[in-house]
Amino acid sequence: MRMSDIVTEQVTKAVTPIMLLVSLNFFLQGHNLPGGGFIAGVMAAAGLALFYIVFNLEGVDRLQGEEREGYRNLSLFTSVSGAGIALALATGIAQMMLGFSFLEHTHGKVEIPLVGHPHLTTAVLFDLGVYLAVTGSVLAAVEVIGQE
Repeated sequence: MRMSDIVTEQVTKAVTPIMLLVSLNFFLQGHNLPGGGFIAGVMAAAGLALFYIVFNLEGVDRLQGEEREGYRNLSLFTSVSGAGIALALATGIAQMMLGFSFLEHTHGKVEIPLVGHPHLTTAVLFDLGVYLAVTGSVLAAVEVIGQE
């Protein structure tokens, strides 16, 4: 193994969790600052795709302690994407059933022990759906391209 490969792998192991934390930050700040479900999903998928690219599919299997043939996580990624689309759509439909416009968001404060009274909106559910749809779709594409 070349020295550049070792450095690349070690940097990837350090950077991927940071990218996932930045993704979480983008998701949580999405209603007050630039960010939200789409950019958070892209950031999470980019971090995980980097991991796939550097370690390739067999390397990811080795790190997971498994050996599989064919598409390894494609059904998981498409399921995550489908669940995200369903959640985003369900958010809009639920608002219509409550007498609001499609995707008109409502908000309120909820008491959560040890956290206090955070301001919550239905837009968080929509953004979570977008986050899951984007992350699952990009990772499914990476897996298919990697398999080819």
